[in-house]
Parts: sequence; structure tokens; C-alpha cells
Amino acid sequence: MPQATWNPAQYLSVMSWAMFSTTITSILLALIFFPFTNLGAYLAGWPIGLSITVNVILFIAASLARRDQYVCVSLTADGIRYADESESYRRNELLRASDIKKIRVRRNPFFKSLTIDMKEDNQRFFLSNVSLTENFLTEANALINQTTGDAPQTGLQKA
Repeated sequence: MPQATWNPAQYLSVMSWAMFSTTITSILLALIFFPFTNLGAYLAGWPIGLSITVNVILFIAASLARRDQYVCVSLTADGIRYADESESYRRNELLRASDIKKIRVRRNPFFKSLTIDMKEDNQRFFLSNVSLTENFLTEANALINQTTGDAPQTGLQKA
């Protein structure tokens, strides 16, 4: 059965951009605090502020991209298996297809996120920085619609 897993390549891409941004910020700070030319006055304003802001945003995105590295979502005959193998939070649940309201894949500027909405208790299951195929979404949609009898478009929304 198809699986949706954590995407290490995308995490490394975001982390490499964060490291590149840290290098630029460090160079700007070095030129401000240890000037060997007259550039300190030009770099002390918005360039250093912009560089620090971009650096913070990229490190937050990298930490969000890494948080679900031990999560795996797979389709089974009975529903969707959500497994979190992290050291401090072991979770292995079978989400019955009849209890699933919808599945969404959202794309933000850095990576895709998979969200599974349940019908009861407003419960959601997430997988940030997901690597999946269209086959996974098609089969998940078929599995949900098979048990609910809805039209094919209602069980899955691709945002």
C-alpha cells in the first residue's frame, strides 16, 4: 500500500538555505563590528535587520520541516495507519476510513503538509514536510469514499 513519509531532501534544502543566510548575517555583523573599510555605516540599518529576519524565518521553517521526521502515514484495507516512532512520543493508530472527514495536502513556500481531519472531536493528524505521490491521494480518496458513499470530490481536497 502507498505511504506518505517525511522528506529528508526538502529538509536539507531548507536547512542549507538557513545556513547560507547565517553565513551572510555573520559576514554583515563582522563588517559592522570589525570594520576594515567604511561599510559599517551602510550595513548597520536595514541590511542587517533584513538579514537577521530572513535567518530567523529560515530556521523556524527548518525546525518545522524536521519535527515529523519519524512519522509515517500508510494506507491499509481498513483505513489509514498513522505511526509516530519518535523517542518521546510513540504513537501507532489506525484511523478507520469511516471516521475520516477529509485529507488535505497544503503547499507552503518551503514544503508540503498532509492533514487528516476526523469527523468527531475535531481531531487532526499532521505530517509536515511530506513526500507522497498522486497515487497515495487517489487511493486515500477511494478508500474514504468507499466507506462513506460520497461523491469522489468530497473526501479529498488538494489545497
